[in-house]
Amino acid sequence: MELLDWKLPEGVFAAVTTVSRPGNLAVHVDDDPAAVIRNRRQLQHELNLPVAPRWLRQIHSTRVGDFNDAYPTIEADAMYSNQPHTVCAVLTADCLPILLCSQNGTEIAAVHAGWRGLASGIVEKALARFNCPSDELLAYIGPAISMPAFEVGDEVRAAFISTGAVDSETFRSHISGKWHANLPLLAQRILEQHGCQAVQQSGHCTYTDSRWYSYRRDSSCGRIASLIWKK
Repeated sequence: MELLDWKLPEGVFAAVTTVSRPGNLAVHVDDDPAAVIRNRRQLQHELNLPVAPRWLRQIHSTRVGDFNDAYPTIEADAMYSNQPHTVCAVLTADCLPILLCSQNGTEIAAVHAGWRGLASGIVEKALARFNCPSDELLAYIGPAISMPAFEVGDEVRAAFISTGAVDSETFRSHISGKWHANLPLLAQRILEQHGCQAVQQSGHCTYTDSRWYSYRRDSSCGRIASLIWKK
């Protein structure tokens, strides 16, 4: 478990979990539900979270949930809050975790972005939930699969053409019909195009670094959490 080296407003905190601390946090993978509950309790205790996170049912969509939604289960791929004592969290194992915070610390969000969600506009939808302009936002892109490990087909590159983020740095030709895609850089380009210039990247690759779960590396695996919260 790591508190992020990311300068945030007073009263706002962020962290990312690891394979060893506290372990898998997802109930939808092949794991003992009781073990997942224990891991989630350990997470809340170790980080001294003000409340338990509201875990999303992530579906690779562009839906943004609100921490204060009354629904018992929120089916979405981003969580937003403008209230104190709230925790926004997403689960990943190669996909991008993107954390957002207004410069004044009043609004936060956590975004889960695989290539489908990223190409379809999950980042833009999350930015639109904030009451402040995007140039007053801070963004952190957490551990995700890196370009050398992320081989994709022509259809993935084609899905990003309309975003204006496709170039030799975000997609590199590999073999016939295959590309290496730079998912973190694609996210940064999209954030910047929509006004969010204060973007920080973790630089960690989930595929090559055993501290993180990787679906592409292990197929059957757990999920880490990336969290941002207000006290």
